[in-house]
Amino acid sequence: MTKNAQKLLDFLKSYINKNRIPPTYEEMKNFMELKSKSSIFQYLEYLEDLGHIKRDKLKSRSIKLNKMMPFFNEISAGNPLEILNEDVKYINYSDLFKNTKENSFACKVNGNSMEEFGIFNGDTVIVNRDITFNSKSIYAIQIDNTEVTLKKINILNSEIEIFGDSKNFHTKKYKKDRIKIIGKMVSLIRSYK
Repeated sequence: MTKNAQKLLDFLKSYINKNRIPPTYEEMKNFMELKSKSSIFQYLEYLEDLGHIKRDKLKSRSIKLNKMMPFFNEISAGNPLEILNEDVKYINYSDLFKNTKENSFACKVNGNSMEEFGIFNGDTVIVNRDITFNSKSIYAIQIDNTEVTLKKINILNSEIEIFGDSKNFHTKKYKKDRIKIIGKMVSLIRSYK
């Protein structure tokens, strides 16, 4: 990113945090000490192309900041790699959840019945309200319109089999009318202390 684009982005962040609205083009021009607003439009287009902002070009004060974080192409889990500062890109937080849809939701996992599938107590899962069945997927399901659980499922003729970690959960079968498939798990978030 150019120094002037970074300067404008920093100004946008500061101004929006303080005033809760974006600055006018005139205020941006004055801050950047430019004679014309045309350069501001070029910087804004550049920032938008990089994914740092969104804006409606037909409305004034329509700039919205995207939440961005530095993103390095790789980190070694074996021998250390040299990472150069020019290798860093920035990604929008929402890019981390590309599989999510507008009707997605998040849940915190409580229990250990899915450890065999890499899902542990305290993890957060993202679930799409998507009921297309795939035997390899993991689903949020509701049993008897009350209990909600996260499990793998197998649809049989008149029953649905639910199963989890073979050490911590015994496979169970329910009549199809007792099970409602709420959605399919698409992402997992784990926090480390």
